[in-house]
Amino acid sequence: MFRFTALLAASSLLLFSTLRAQDCSEMFEFFREGAMLEYTHYDKKGKPETIHTHHITRLEQSKDTLIAYTEVTIIQAKNNKETAKYTVPIKCCKETLFFNMRSITPPVEAGQSPDIQMEFSGTDLSYPRNLRVGQTLPDSEMEMVARMGSLQLMKNRYVIKNRRVEAEESVATSGGTFKCYKIAYDFEFQLLGTRTSRNEVWYAPAVGTVKSVSYDNKGREESRMELTKFSKK
Repeated sequence: MFRFTALLAASSLLLFSTLRAQDCSEMFEFFREGAMLEYTHYDKKGKPETIHTHHITRLEQSKDTLIAYTEVTIIQAKNNKETAKYTVPIKCCKETLFFNMRSITPPVEAGQSPDIQMEFSGTDLSYPRNLRVGQTLPDSEMEMVARMGSLQLMKNRYVIKNRRVEAEESVATSGGTFKCYKIAYDFEFQLLGTRTSRNEVWYAPAVGTVKSVSYDNKGREESRMELTKFSKK
């Protein structure tokens, strides 16, 4: 009887995990093992700088949250040289996606000494499934500390704040055409002073970020990122 009960409990847990995975995959098309998104980052002159590939390698259930482990690879566009590779989690819980801030902040692994330890802390960037124009979204922040033993070498802080859904727009890139929500926000970077830029991101529930643009304090485009490839297994 005990063995049957244990087997039934295990089967129920497996079914629950499968249903959660199906729910997330139905709500967010890229939230599945094997999905791949490629982003190209351009400078203010429209010249490609780096290519970021996000590949979901595995899914893992943790209570009411499904976690997609995403391998991020960064390549220099000018010489096709890989400069960084790391894994970040994307979480799906209660019809909301939670993105780790490391997936949208500058990489630090390139050229890093093996004697330097990096520490990351902060809050995830959240996107509910059902967005609407005029909606405000939670702030997010990340602190990055570099240490060599007990010596602190550097501390950066990134803050995304004043997030607001401004419009619904259709956006076409080489990765496809998507129905997006345009979200404006302020991006604050702190390192020996504070620098703030105004940003806009076009977000599609199906695939996540489709395009983002950063502006300087005079409203001129400073950099841009676009989804250039998307595939799902």
